Amino acid sequence: MTASFHRCFTRAAVLAASLAVAGVRAAGAQEPLGAYGALQRLLVAEDTRGRGADGLTPIIEGLASPDSLIRRVATRAAGRLQRPELGRRLLATLADSVANVRAEAANAIAQSLRGVRRGAAPPDSTALSTAAAERALIAALASEHDPDAADAMAEALGRLPYADSSSAAPAADAITERVASEPRYGAVRGLYTLVLARRFVGAPPAHAVVALRNLSLRGAAAPVRRLAVLTLAVAGALDSTTTLRALRDPDEQVRRLALQGITALEPAARSRAVAAAFADSSPIVRVDAIGAARAGTRRPDCGTITRATRDPHPYVRLIAIDSLGAPCADSVAAWGTLLGIVRRARTGLPEHAWQEPARALVALARVDPGAARPLVARAARAPRWQERAYAARAASALADTALLIRLARDTSANVREAAVTALAARAGHAADSVYLHVLASPGHQAMLAAATALAGTADTGLAVPALLAALDRLTAERSENARDPRLMILRRLGELGSAAAADRLRPYTADYDTTVAATAAALLTRWTGTTVTPHAAPLPIRTEPLAAIFRARDVRVQVTMAPASGGGTFTVRLFPAEAPATAAHLIRLVRAHYYDGLILHRVEPNFVVQGGGPGSTEYIGDTVFMRDELGRRTHARGTVGISSRGRDTGDAQWFINLVDNPLLDHEYTVFGEIVAGRDVAERILEGDRIARITVSGAP
Repeated sequence: MTASFHRCFTRAAVLAASLAVAGVRAAGAQEPLGAYGALQRLLVAEDTRGRGADGLTPIIEGLASPDSLIRRVATRAAGRLQRPELGRRLLATLADSVANVRAEAANAIAQSLRGVRRGAAPPDSTALSTAAAERALIAALASEHDPDAADAMAEALGRLPYADSSSAAPAADAITERVASEPRYGAVRGLYTLVLARRFVGAPPAHAVVALRNLSLRGAAAPVRRLAVLTLAVAGALDSTTTLRALRDPDEQVRRLALQGITALEPAARSRAVAAAFADSSPIVRVDAIGAARAGTRRPDCGTITRATRDPHPYVRLIAIDSLGAPCADSVAAWGTLLGIVRRARTGLPEHAWQEPARALVALARVDPGAARPLVARAARAPRWQERAYAARAASALADTALLIRLARDTSANVREAAVTALAARAGHAADSVYLHVLASPGHQAMLAAATALAGTADTGLAVPALLAALDRLTAERSENARDPRLMILRRLGELGSAAAADRLRPYTADYDTTVAATAAALLTRWTGTTVTPHAAPLPIRTEPLAAIFRARDVRVQVTMAPASGGGTFTVRLFPAEAPATAAHLIRLVRAHYYDGLILHRVEPNFVVQGGGPGSTEYIGDTVFMRDELGRRTHARGTVGISSRGRDTGDAQWFINLVDNPLLDHEYTVFGEIVAGRDVAERILEGDRIARITVSGAP
């Protein structure tokens, strides 16, 4: 890491860096010198969520800037703060003279209402209401001639928090009209997002279903066909004609999505479709063929699933193994296959030899406990912690509480977490002493599991002091990443404690985490009957050269996997203009070699690969949270996003989208896309290790 990334940038330093990156000399620059400073102030105001030295002023001023770039970035920033009162200010921006500003305004209006409860009235007269946003977006869409801006308006209409189907009907009609007239991805995404909220807005109108079926059957672009099929599936409207046509689509993602309509087919056609899916050239289709083979029947013929455990692609094999843990018509043969996988000699790469036996053991424990029991006991002594964690899951299936108690004292926090979670389900409060022991051990994930397991315990005399001690110990880390276990501990204290602990809890009203401070204050208010106001002292947000990063071009990181994990490299091109704070944070960590040697702990075929945290778990990452930078870019296959556990809780762990995942849109920051080596990324297995990451093209 260079020294310049260790110190806070003065405004002059940011200006100089920005000029250098842009290749513009201060004398005779083509753009006003102040534009760089304005951009930096604006980006910092967004990154600090309007709580920095300049407050919201740079964002408010930016909305009226004569510079269209500043207007667009300010509009985006206003939406990302998710404040309805700022959303009202954005309505006028829908009429901006520049199309990409209008597009950003539509997206920002929807984002400003992201935290509003469905059907809730605006908190005050300055806040934007759902009805006002809907009217403004429909009017803007009707007169919009720019295709991209129209896409953004249709997308935004689909995302508003409608209370019911009648309030959503005008939006559904406006989006459907756009879909029928111009089959573009953004308009279809508006319908998809609307359908996701089906519990509130009801089934899509009949003319929308017809439009989507037409899109899936005719020559629309592949991403549009995929989203049309997925939207029909989510709506429960994937009929046999559309399914059969989509199953023959040249696009592999369309074919895999079409399998969601398999139950709409007659039995003979269904059998042929499943057989064709198992023989498909694409592994993503073969992965979903396994679920299709089980669709509509409780005890399927698992012969094809058993054969899939020998598929050339590891993802297909792993999903097939998992599937054999459920009943089959030919269960004896399936159990024999699982037993053989557990017992067979391990060959190949050191970090690719354990996954299949470990998952087969869990599946075997579910269907043949007698055969699994001695094998689970052996796996609980394995040198690799991942195998011991799977042994805990298998022990849960066996209801082997003695083994779970032993694993709850494992040296690995991940094993302790798995064991405690299983014990809570199997033994309840008979294992409270185990939970208290784990609560006193390190590891955010294990402490979270232990605090969760103590819900309802009668032994408050031991539990309350242990919870307070654990809270003190976690707080001493001064890590925002400890939020989850700390909030769970406060929840337990609220349930088990009393005003006798008020003095111990009072310092937490000045905590460095605003959420923890607010929770502690609410708890003290309830205990004491006197209103307690939080006065949090948040950790400082590092000043980054955001304007320089924003203006950088072709910034890339290259990920090299460890030889024991198969080696190979893949390259990610960053989107610094869309997620400058995320890019700056990650570049700084890469240059500090933060990721070197870390593992990718989560692999879900046909969903995501995730990792990059020092604890090999969801709950341990970088100590300071990252701000979300949610934009219009979809989570397409090969894009890379930031993992989080709620608003603005990214901890520098990232994930790779293995297929298109529009469900994640507007929820997780997309900061880059794989431009080389995607085949390497799409064969990563759970526990694979990063050798190193390097960056190029960054200031």
